Amino acid sequence: MFYKRSAHRERGLGSMELLEMAPSTNRITVRLPNSLLAELKKEANERDLPVSSLLVKILNKNVSFDRRIKSIPTIIMSQTLFMTMIENMTQSTINKTAKTAPKIVKKLSALSGWKYEIDSIIEHYFLILTKYCGWFQFKYETNHTNYTLIFETYLGTKWTKFLSIYVRSILESLKIHVSDESIDDGVIIFKFVKQSG
Repeated sequence: MFYKRSAHRERGLGSMELLEMAPSTNRITVRLPNSLLAELKKEANERDLPVSSLLVKILNKNVSFDRRIKSIPTIIMSQTLFMTMIENMTQSTINKTAKTAPKIVKKLSALSGWKYEIDSIIEHYFLILTKYCGWFQFKYETNHTNYTLIFETYLGTKWTKFLSIYVRSILESLKIHVSDESIDDGVIIFKFVKQSG
């Protein structure tokens, strides 16, 4: 482990800087086929990254997303096909399909070993999906027990409605009462107070 200086200052400590622990790294040797190494070098060059950084990104995605999401049956399809399916769905079908969200997320949480509660869902589901899936961009804010969840998508009106019902179904399954929900130009905002206990 090594340490780095942080610009954050803690109240009452004046100008004293806190030290934060930076993640440690280990050196390993990996044998790769020449063709794979050439592809990695090409992609790393296109992204303006060292090959080792690209490999870390790829491995991180595999560990945090691919392995978890594959614990439930998953189909990968093109965005064009996906959007055609969504656009051809009736509102009734959108509602029915979106309301399966709690069942899917509960199963994923059980198989992955995390608790089915809002903080775990934010960490292990919403943040992972926003990073790797392309469904939406997700941000959230918490102030003690006050939560604001913000989902932004550019996949059309029907998808936005689907996503709104999908997330609301998850929140309702957690017995969370949404105090304010708004949808505007592909941005969905949920505000609620997390009840203790």
